[in-house]
Amino acid sequence: MSLFNAISSARSGLIATQSSIDVASRNIASASVEGYTRKVQETSSRVVDGRGGTVRVEEVTRSVNAQLLRDVREQTAVVEELTVIEDFLSRFELQFGRPEDSSSISSKITDLKQAFQALATNPDQSTAQNDVIRAAEEVARSLNDLSSHVQSLRAEADQRISDSVTVINEALQNIETLNTEIGARKTVGQSTADLEDQRDVWVKRLSEQMDVRTFERSDGRLSVMTGDSQFLLDQEAVTLSFTTTTNVAPGSVLNDVLLDNGYMAPFSISGSFSDGRVSGLLQLRDTIMPLAQEQLDSLAFELAQQFDAITVGATTADLELFTDAADLVPGASAGFAATIQVRSTLAGADLRDGIGGTFASTGASDSSLPLAIINMFDTKQAFVAVTGLNSTSSTLEEFAAEFISYQANQAADYESQLDFQGQIRGLLEERLRDESGVNLDEELASLIQLEAAFAASARVLSSVQQALDELLGAVR
Repeated sequence: MSLFNAISSARSGLIATQSSIDVASRNIASASVEGYTRKVQETSSRVVDGRGGTVRVEEVTRSVNAQLLRDVREQTAVVEELTVIEDFLSRFELQFGRPEDSSSISSKITDLKQAFQALATNPDQSTAQNDVIRAAEEVARSLNDLSSHVQSLRAEADQRISDSVTVINEALQNIETLNTEIGARKTVGQSTADLEDQRDVWVKRLSEQMDVRTFERSDGRLSVMTGDSQFLLDQEAVTLSFTTTTNVAPGSVLNDVLLDNGYMAPFSISGSFSDGRVSGLLQLRDTIMPLAQEQLDSLAFELAQQFDAITVGATTADLELFTDAADLVPGASAGFAATIQVRSTLAGADLRDGIGGTFASTGASDSSLPLAIINMFDTKQAFVAVTGLNSTSSTLEEFAAEFISYQANQAADYESQLDFQGQIRGLLEERLRDESGVNLDEELASLIQLEAAFAASARVLSSVQQALDELLGAVR
């Protein structure tokens, strides 16, 4: 090898080593940056006349396990959906309490039964009759509060869907912008590793909101689809829109998430969300909370029906203890838990005689009606059919306790699922960090090797310079 070839080789080695040192240093400095992956300075041997003479510095690439990255995104969507649902259900559970809690609806119904038992013992005492009315009002108020809480949770879910749609649109726009920059850089052969890291961060944020599928085109651009293959981003990003509902009430049908792709009329894609926060919020708003409302309505409706007409021996007493806001006994259960109340015109005498029917008390001390009501409490009833509860044969207290147990079990089930799926995501993220993240020990060891290589190339240059100086000295 000639001296000039040695100079060229040493110089290219210095340049390649310096570039690798820069990349390793950047890896160390950026190790804690969100989404940053380990970068690698690729090099190759430049062949001249069939001989390797110099080092070619290639573009900087990143070390990423693409399949593992997709697995983490998919698991993230699953965990975020469960997180949202578990959060709402845990708060709802605090509202209805446990069956044995004095504030629970089942305890309120038990208190009403006990008030009638006290009235049966002292039917002529106005305080006992007033206690019945107060206990009944507590039952109605508890049902009203639970119904109001259900609808407030639905309204909150509705608002948070709007917030998530804003995040989705922002993520899609940023991915589109990064796609453009990545495509432009690839065209001129420049590294896109850092831009791809930034793009992955936005794809992760997108996957927190909804389940997505991605694939990279030949020009480096990333296409994004929903889990059921509806394009969100190809050449351009679509726009999602959502309108919140101002007043959310039992039975309200709330708005869908709409997709506008620029060439068709906006259409609903609510059915395209199967994981992610939006999916969890839609389930809460349209399925889980409405079911809780149906269960409450079934309980409230049966209370009103059972306290409407009471069978006393061979006679019937019309009591109409519970009515709706218009002071009427409802004809259907839908939404009744929100409006149930104690009949506003109820008077002390009505608790002995009712307000009509064929029953008539024998006097102020006649406890026939309270005793018949106590018997009704202990009789299994058929409730309005509702998912999750025994609506064919339960007492009022049993049905109320079943409602609480159903909600508590549902909350516990989602909490268990979240814990399990969260552990899976943690393991996947750990594997991804191990394979694609920066290992500081490895980078520091690499820096030591690169410094040694840099010093070796520098010594070659120094030796060549010395040889040239000696050669020139001999010529002179």
